Amino acid sequence: MNRQFYQKHPEFKNNPESVIGKTDFDLFPDSVEHAKQAYEDEQNVMKTGNAINIFEVEGVDQKGSFKIAHTRKYPVYNDHKECVGIFIVTEDVTNDLSIVKESQEKNNQLMKLNKALTQENTKDTLSGLYNRRFIRAQLDSLYQQYQEEQVPFSIIMIDLDNFKQINDTYGHALGDAVIQYVGEILMNIKRQYYPTIDPCRYGGDEFLVIIPIYQKEGALKIAKDILEAFESQILYLGEFHQNIKMSIGIATIENESIHQLLERCDQCLYQAKKSGKNKIYG
Repeated sequence: MNRQFYQKHPEFKNNPESVIGKTDFDLFPDSVEHAKQAYEDEQNVMKTGNAINIFEVEGVDQKGSFKIAHTRKYPVYNDHKECVGIFIVTEDVTNDLSIVKESQEKNNQLMKLNKALTQENTKDTLSGLYNRRFIRAQLDSLYQQYQEEQVPFSIIMIDLDNFKQINDTYGHALGDAVIQYVGEILMNIKRQYYPTIDPCRYGGDEFLVIIPIYQKEGALKIAKDILEAFESQILYLGEFHQNIKMSIGIATIENESIHQLLERCDQCLYQAKKSGKNKIYG
């Protein structure tokens, strides 16, 4: 019988054999639910042969003070490897868990702070997308993986068509709203269809989508989905009622540097612009 039991029933401490033949319901007459749960736990241990761990809160008073008991129940086997009983150990771990809880709370606070700082340093405030700091770090990581394991990756470069005209005609406030809108659509595409891609704001009205693992064919499919997403919706902002059109360049890493990859993708974007805008080239 465990220490928790003797604390509740000191009359059995000097005569432990007196509990023989008694059920959990005999031993815990004031707590039928506890007795029922104890019985079910012990039957489960004997049936499966698997030990169980239980943490219980005891003795909560008006001030909120309590004790936490850690109970472990193990199967007991005879010489024929038959489970014939249960061995139970209960410990007061109130102080131990209080220390662990305090440590976890401090660790959670540090994790939240680090996450907030990371987001602040790698997110563009206007579009809500990743910024150039993230682009450099992510491309460096993917490039190292490509060099070591030949894991490919692709990039999509996006430039909004006639964005200067939108700014000149409707004002910079509406231009900012367009940037926000593009960020929202790209993030929706990521959430709904391609969770591994990383949409980023490259600068001004240029965007970069980093695509781990995908080669050119896969990147082209994603680029088409992006173009179709913007073609299928009209943005309504005051007097502005238009589709947001864009030109897109695609490049997949080859035997080149990251700078050369970006330059090649930029040339594809230039060709998309030159061939009539609102097109994909790569």
